[in-house]
Amino acid sequence: MLTYQSMSESQRKLYDKVTDTSEWLRLNDYEIGDVGAQVVAEALKVNTTVTHLKLRQNQIGDVGARAIAETLKVNKTVVEVILSWNQTGDAGAQAIAEALKVNTTLFSLNLSSTQLGDAGARAIAETLKVNTTLKYLYLSRNQIGDAGAQAIAEAVKVNTNLIWIRLNTNRIGDAGAQAIAAALGENKTTTELHLARNCIGKVGVQALDEARKVNGILTTLDIWDQINPLAFSLLPRLATSEDWQSVFHLLTGRHEKENQPALLPALPAEIAELVMDEAEYLQGVQHIHQAWAKDHYVDFLKLTMPRSSNGNSIRVKAIQVLREQYEAKSDPFEQYEAKSGRFDLIVRDELGAVRYEWAAEAPVVGSNIQLVTISPTDHPVIRQMRAGWEVEVQFGQYYSFVRLAWLSVGYIERQD
Repeated sequence: MLTYQSMSESQRKLYDKVTDTSEWLRLNDYEIGDVGAQVVAEALKVNTTVTHLKLRQNQIGDVGARAIAETLKVNKTVVEVILSWNQTGDAGAQAIAEALKVNTTLFSLNLSSTQLGDAGARAIAETLKVNTTLKYLYLSRNQIGDAGAQAIAEAVKVNTNLIWIRLNTNRIGDAGAQAIAAALGENKTTTELHLARNCIGKVGVQALDEARKVNGILTTLDIWDQINPLAFSLLPRLATSEDWQSVFHLLTGRHEKENQPALLPALPAEIAELVMDEAEYLQGVQHIHQAWAKDHYVDFLKLTMPRSSNGNSIRVKAIQVLREQYEAKSDPFEQYEAKSGRFDLIVRDELGAVRYEWAAEAPVVGSNIQLVTISPTDHPVIRQMRAGWEVEVQFGQYYSFVRLAWLSVGYIERQD
């Protein structure tokens, strides 16, 4: 357990800052990490004056989110929590959801850009069925799909206090949209619903529009600029526990080789673990760190690799650049711009020194999606990347007609 006596000097300064703050605690972009979040959480157990907690972009993982969640179970003054642009993930969302089942003061929760998927959305949905104080919920720029949207829809049917719901830039399709539309037929409190930049088709859009007409309460329905579903299917795949188990079984089991009657010897477990370390490159990623931009004139994207949530090193497995463009106009020059996939990739180390530059041409996938995946096999510098390194993509003059652009870096947390 973290105590004041066990804190470092810098942690004590942070603790004192929190305990001495009234009403608005603004710690955005401080990069306090999980330990810093734990310090803040401990301080808020004794502070009875802070009402708004802003922890945007602090490299907080699920450990820090759990600490904040434990504090929310006992804190009676905080009414707003902003944890956007962190790496709290599903586990962090689940912890906060459990806390909000007993918390009776929080009315605004922002978990946008926190790598939250369907599991986290389901947990929040279950909480919405019993929570009676939360009015504003922000879950934009995550990986919530139809399953998560359907769970939230079921909660919206019975929730009587939620006013704003923001689900922009997720992965919700027609099935999720139809479920939400059905929920709007029963909900009489939500006035704003934001679903822009998902992958909802004509069927889902029509269902939502019809629901808005009969709802009578909803004043804002944001469903513009839907994304081609193909774009989401091309993003790096997250690894599953089955991935690791299947590879480990292949290494340690005894298997017959074709045209060879004798069994191959099984590898000792310790050797298999070393091979597994290298085999991590062959599996899906654990985390996806993203920078994105929307609309015209997306000329560059940039992100800095975060620290791991467990304090160990990270290993970058792939860099992916994806753009979805609007349909080209009739002007020949504009058509050329819309089809160009040129960009420059620049990798800098933690001191800002350029370690790698590459001029690339992204091929077209489908009718209007451009994609390039950069792997360590072809670009060995990726193996050297670690926390604090920066990746930048410069699109130059060929950036017009971009609906949405992603820079995604897939990585794993090493077991040092």
